[in-house]
Amino acid sequence: MHLEHPDTLITILHLITLLAIPIHVFGTYCILFKTPKSMESVKLIMLNFHVWCMVLDYGITVLTVPYLLFPVLGGFPLGILKDIGVPIEVQSYGILTLVAVVSAAAIDIIENRYYIVFAQNTKWRRYRIILTIFNYSCSLAWTLPAFILLPDQNTAAPGALRILEKFGTVPEYIRKAPIFVISFDLRTITLPCMIIAGFFVVEVVVFVVVMTRGMSKLKQTARFSKSTLKMQRNFLNAIYIQVSVYITSIQLPIFWFIVSILADVHFQAINNLGFVMFSFNGVVSTVIMIWIHRPYRDFCLKIVKLNKLSNNAVHVDSGGTIHSVAPRVTSNAY
Repeated sequence: MHLEHPDTLITILHLITLLAIPIHVFGTYCILFKTPKSMESVKLIMLNFHVWCMVLDYGITVLTVPYLLFPVLGGFPLGILKDIGVPIEVQSYGILTLVAVVSAAAIDIIENRYYIVFAQNTKWRRYRIILTIFNYSCSLAWTLPAFILLPDQNTAAPGALRILEKFGTVPEYIRKAPIFVISFDLRTITLPCMIIAGFFVVEVVVFVVVMTRGMSKLKQTARFSKSTLKMQRNFLNAIYIQVSVYITSIQLPIFWFIVSILADVHFQAINNLGFVMFSFNGVVSTVIMIWIHRPYRDFCLKIVKLNKLSNNAVHVDSGGTIHSVAPRVTSNAY
């Protein structure tokens, strides 16, 4: 199996789906039923982020399975939506939009914590909804310039093949594929991408700086006890870690995609590997969420301990003596 082949990509992404489903379900259960009252204010916001991460994961690994052809701004889908006849431009718009929506949902978590701890009695309570509407509106609109200016696909697909031919022989499975090209003009996609990414980065930095300074000021007041301050600080650190993991898992593949486009290089195996990393975003984010938030971690460890106890069976002999029975160990011969 070669990583550059479409069948390999499909197999890997479907295996990731099988791994992701139980992890996502467990994460959803933790948020819905194991979130303590002390975290109630962030429960729906965390669920919102978690759900959008799941939608993005399944959108990539099952629904679309994008096979991208960087440095060409195009590719073709291999997922279920292709089989049921959903237009490629609709699939492309959906995935690109979902990436931005998940980013907006991550910002919601940080903003919510700022509001709860620092801004409930300030003017921010009237403006925060405007920021949320702005972020999600930008998420829906940032790709519109590219899709409004789509090239004629009858000539775009041959043009994409000519670009790929510079890097060697183009496999037959690519030549016969329904290649969809978003644009040959980098500005129509990269400029809006840089603008929305800039907005999101500035928002995250501002909230982090303001909250860091706010926590320092709270230490000098009697508003919270030391234990409450410690809890708030730990919760903020947990949120920072969760959002940072998401940003890293998204940014590393995007960094390669940008390098491939700007440097005009084509390595299909790395293109596919980038999307494999991309599709792990929701799984990694969920695992990190379960581990860094103590209520979820404790619940998970409790399940593990109960499982261990259930394996330590006991046997009562005819004389009434209780004997511990060690778990049966089986070995595989090679």
